[in-house]
Amino acid sequence: MRVKSTWHKTQVKTIDDIAGALAFNSWRITKNHLEDLINEAFIIEKAQVFDIISEYLCFLIQCIDRLVFNKLDAKQRQLLIIKLTKQLAIYFHENKQDRIGPGKFWKDFIQIYNARSQDYANYEFTNNKINYHFLRYFAEKIKKAMTHADSEWIVQQIIEIQAPKAFKSIKKSVKNLVAVEKIISKTEQIKNKKNKIPRSKRKSTYPDLQ
Repeated sequence: MRVKSTWHKTQVKTIDDIAGALAFNSWRITKNHLEDLINEAFIIEKAQVFDIISEYLCFLIQCIDRLVFNKLDAKQRQLLIIKLTKQLAIYFHENKQDRIGPGKFWKDFIQIYNARSQDYANYEFTNNKINYHFLRYFAEKIKKAMTHADSEWIVQQIIEIQAPKAFKSIKKSVKNLVAVEKIISKTEQIKNKKNKIPRSKRKSTYPDLQ
């Protein structure tokens, strides 16, 4: 799985840049985990695919929210989660629309996310590690989305294998994508671009060649 997991640490990025990269990574991680479950012979009906996807995305958003707690200030963190959730809602909507047909699927995803975020708030992270109850809640939601035939085994699969694997991937992305020289607002970025002198008009550092 190839995902955008790092930038040069000397780069200046916006919250929009980071949210966009994390959304892309979260979607790719989710798709790969869906394939993992299928390869492990779990039965996933067409109608269940996007229920599982939505649970994975909500889980990853919550992981990201906890992981950036000490890396961003409160305003940046809030903006990151808003941007991230909106971008994932777009991915969810576009992919479900392509697969199933017209519908306001982005709205469905936001409703699910809001409900899940309230529940996940009851579970803690300790030293950037997932609480067992956090994992158990995620596993139970996946179980509910799966066929009854797999309900006996899916919880153990999620808690012991899938969730830790997904968390490890997104943790690496957060660590590397947030580790840039400076994080600025979109407004600052636009302002800097306006004030930037075109290369053709910059003073030469080699005056003898002019």
